[in-house]
Amino acid sequence: MDRRLPLFLLIFLPAMAQAQIGGFSLPGVGDLEKQISGSEDTSSDGSANPDKKILQQTLELRREIDSNQQTIKDLETFARQASTQRARLNAELAKARQQQDKDWAAQYKDLALQALIERLTSRLDALEKNQSRLAEVNGELTRAQTLPEQAQNVISKAMERMDTIRSRLNEGTDENGEPLSEKQEQGLNTELRALETRIERYNQELTVVDKKQDVARLEQQLLRTEQATLEAQLDAVQPLIQQRRINQLEEMAKSPESSLPDSVLENKRIQNAKAENQALREQLASTSQAVNSLLRRAIDTKTQLDKARALSSTVNDQIRLLDGSLLLSRVLYQQQKRLPQTQSDMNLQKRISDARLEQFELEQKIQSLDNSPLPEQEKIKGELSPDLEQAFTILHRERRELYDQLNQELGRQLAILTRTQLNKEQLDKVSRSLHSIISEQTFWMPSTQPVSLEWLGKLPGHITQQLRDMPWKALWQGARELVTGKWGWLVLAAIPAIILMLLRPRLKKRIDTMNKDVGFLRRDSQLHTPLSLIYTVLISSPAPIALAVIAAGLWRQPSTINSVLGSALAQLALLWLVFEMLYRLLKNGGIAQRHFRWDNQQNQHMRRRLALTGLAFIPMTFIIAFGDQWPAQLSNDRLGLVIMVVSLIVVMISLPSVARSYPGRHYSRTMKGLSTGLCAAAPLILTVLIGIGYYYTSVRLSGHMIYSLYLVVLWILLDAVAVRGLAVAAQRLAYRRAVAQREAEQKSSDTSSAASEAVEVEEPQLDLKQVNQQSLRLIRLALIAGIGLLVYWVWADVFHAFSYTENIVLWETADAAGQASGTSPISLGDVMTALIIGAVTFLLASNLPGLLEVLVLSRMDLRQGTSYATTTLLSYVIVASGVIITFGALGLSWDKMQWLVAALGVGLGFGLQEIFANFISGIILLFERPIRIGDVITINNLDGTVSRIRIRATTLIDFDRKEILVPNKVFVTERLINWSLSDTVTRIIIKVGFAYGSDLQKCRDILMQAARENKRVLRDPEPVVFFLTFGASTLDHELRVHVNDIGDRLAATDELNRHIDALCKEHDIEIAFSQLDIHIRNGDGDKLCIEGEKKEKSIQQDDKGQAPKANDGEHNESNDPR
Repeated sequence: MDRRLPLFLLIFLPAMAQAQIGGFSLPGVGDLEKQISGSEDTSSDGSANPDKKILQQTLELRREIDSNQQTIKDLETFARQASTQRARLNAELAKARQQQDKDWAAQYKDLALQALIERLTSRLDALEKNQSRLAEVNGELTRAQTLPEQAQNVISKAMERMDTIRSRLNEGTDENGEPLSEKQEQGLNTELRALETRIERYNQELTVVDKKQDVARLEQQLLRTEQATLEAQLDAVQPLIQQRRINQLEEMAKSPESSLPDSVLENKRIQNAKAENQALREQLASTSQAVNSLLRRAIDTKTQLDKARALSSTVNDQIRLLDGSLLLSRVLYQQQKRLPQTQSDMNLQKRISDARLEQFELEQKIQSLDNSPLPEQEKIKGELSPDLEQAFTILHRERRELYDQLNQELGRQLAILTRTQLNKEQLDKVSRSLHSIISEQTFWMPSTQPVSLEWLGKLPGHITQQLRDMPWKALWQGARELVTGKWGWLVLAAIPAIILMLLRPRLKKRIDTMNKDVGFLRRDSQLHTPLSLIYTVLISSPAPIALAVIAAGLWRQPSTINSVLGSALAQLALLWLVFEMLYRLLKNGGIAQRHFRWDNQQNQHMRRRLALTGLAFIPMTFIIAFGDQWPAQLSNDRLGLVIMVVSLIVVMISLPSVARSYPGRHYSRTMKGLSTGLCAAAPLILTVLIGIGYYYTSVRLSGHMIYSLYLVVLWILLDAVAVRGLAVAAQRLAYRRAVAQREAEQKSSDTSSAASEAVEVEEPQLDLKQVNQQSLRLIRLALIAGIGLLVYWVWADVFHAFSYTENIVLWETADAAGQASGTSPISLGDVMTALIIGAVTFLLASNLPGLLEVLVLSRMDLRQGTSYATTTLLSYVIVASGVIITFGALGLSWDKMQWLVAALGVGLGFGLQEIFANFISGIILLFERPIRIGDVITINNLDGTVSRIRIRATTLIDFDRKEILVPNKVFVTERLINWSLSDTVTRIIIKVGFAYGSDLQKCRDILMQAARENKRVLRDPEPVVFFLTFGASTLDHELRVHVNDIGDRLAATDELNRHIDALCKEHDIEIAFSQLDIHIRNGDGDKLCIEGEKKEKSIQQDDKGQAPKANDGEHNESNDPR
């Protein structure tokens, strides 16, 4: 953008805002402070005082006016003195360049040790100040470079705000339509003036921006030159200090020996003391050398920390000033390459601990030496000669001096280590923060222009130019150098590849043998499948191993292009390994068909589609490597963009076909549909991102998509291996049980039947559905946990990039009402978080209760129905918690949802009364258990067996095999008969009417015999027979028996009735039936008799001569059947 345009537009803005002020005079800072101190914090109703808040805002605006006016004066002064500053900086830069060329080692060689140490300290302080000032200058230069965009944005907002203020001043009302108070009017006029001075300040900054850039660049060059000079001085001072210390130690070593008497030089104790002192000198020299090298590392760490801080300030300014622009993404790509390299840990903490321990031990030795002579002197018994005592005194003084110097060096070492550790921790923290910020910003920023007709028209020319600009010569030289100069890497890559190629025939033969063993129980085993997979990986490894070794060699080269090629070859090696292994697994008669029982036709289809997908991934890996190692090149990469789009289209066509052909028996059709849609949607989304300009984002996501595909392949293979292993175990168990059962049958049968049944035992071919589902669930749970950790590791950087969505505000929610009201922004990140929480809630509600039942409840001795009640309530708790957390993420906190809860309470109390009553009744049924699954119950006029108890209703199956849904409230409020709640024994009453004249004892015996001979009738309680009453035509008896189960009632009743009828016929006992006597009278009322009946009666009276006797129950003397 032309910088003259904002300048041209803004020179008239100050004049446009003068008319509104009129006679208003700005309040003084002191007056505002007095008004604030004199006002109360709260108003009469206890809320915050709004007038005090207005005064505080007015005071801040008044101070801004003074600051802006002072800045304008400073800028005017700078404009007048800019030429003088440039001249001064040029002179200082020329002088600094002369200083840079000096031989500092020669200049410092005559200085004493103490002077060199002082010079070292001063240079370190100067370097620290230089780095701090350099960071400030870099920030000023960045701000000057982005000032036009920032000024345009700030002035635009200021103009809008000024229009709003003028409108309110003209109308005399505030935002709520209330009349403006005096303090509000004063605050608005002050804000209007502050906005005017803000515009004037930016106008003045735009006037001098070119001069400020020139001055900042000159000062930047001066500081960098001074930094190089300071580093050269440090490089010269450190070796000199080291040399001075070594010379000083040598002088100390020579001085005592010359003064020792000659008579004691051959003494063994004196020689031991001299050796100990010499060892201390060597330790002091090595410690001093270590301190100097550590000091250099400390300086490097501090320099990198200063650079990282400067870079952090620059990056933050660039993000703030260029937010959302294409220029920002390209700038950040360059800044990403300037990130400080992470240093090795250097074991600083361990070295600090060792230094402290060594210093503590040394202080103990010093204390011991001050209070006693040398240890060598204490070992001598008797009095010492004068020469020997003099020698020990000299050696004692010398050792004390060595101890003091060594203690000083250890103190310096400890101080440097501690400071270095602090600097390194800060450096790591700043570097991680910078990397996260840059990765987050570049992920959400467009890296290329969106695809348009104009873009497509220029595409051929851009591709041609890109091919011309490629460093073909450098690539050729690098390849030739790798072949000629780094041929060792090629040999190292070829050795394992050749060995594996020689082992291939043997491994293939072994796999074929194990494939033939599958299905034969005596030869098959659970290790066949894992070993076959390992052998397949080894067969597929020669080329990937060679590529990986070459990639490691390229990574060791310093150039960026070698790093890119090394990363690309490493990704290509992994891609080759995965897809070649899959290609071999899916071949005809391969592991997928023989071990996993996958359909061969689907295997061949997947094999062809996976080959096409792998070929499409090959060019994508090179582009992804560029995106990881050299992202700045993607901004002008047209050839890679076209290749990326074509590859994604191929993947979008081939990968969903693979997902449809996968023979996952335990996955539902919905799950397969979702996976197929995801395989098609992911490449499509990445293609759309490229089309709208997010090329770098698409490249990064493509790399994670490929790694996620590898994890899916790993999941499928491990799951298939687990199912296969459990199937083999189940087959062996079933086979052993079948053999044991056959042996038991043979032992219990006779010889002939055993001989006839002596046939070959067939090996049971169990279907995979018979595998132990509990073990399979546990294995899959472990797989989910492991694969989930790997997925998080793959997508961790992308997950962190989503924190950028917190800056995208979608709407705002009110926190409270009244004077203390405020708003809370709801960002895109909050919405995405709410969606993720909702998805996690759905998954937990669907799977966690079942998982809890498998892992915990199934191992506990719980009553029937308790586990279902627990899991059901857990599902409701999970859903309720998920809903509350989701609404909370969207700004609907609990205090805002209270009205919703109250409304739901009213609805449950009135409109949803029946549903709520059934819900509570269902919980009562599940925990109190008045009925259980399998119970036979009677409720109202319904009889049936309980088949299912749910929260809302219970299902009964009546005796017509019909399912009846009964609301749970009925079981709590109505009369319920449970035939098998606590005791399944039930009573049956058989009513039998014998004819008058029957032998009562024989009737009792018949009923008791029928009861005793029935297997369903219980002996305890014993059956009983009662003669209840004389009926109209029957002697009414009841047989009361008990059966073990309600299901035996009908069968026992049928058997008893049949048996009683048979026994009555056998013993000539008549079962009575209803009789009817008919009396016929004529018109006069006389009774008419039938002739046959009259004769029969007269004959009977003649024969007997008297009427028959009554049946007393003991004897039956009458032949009268009545």
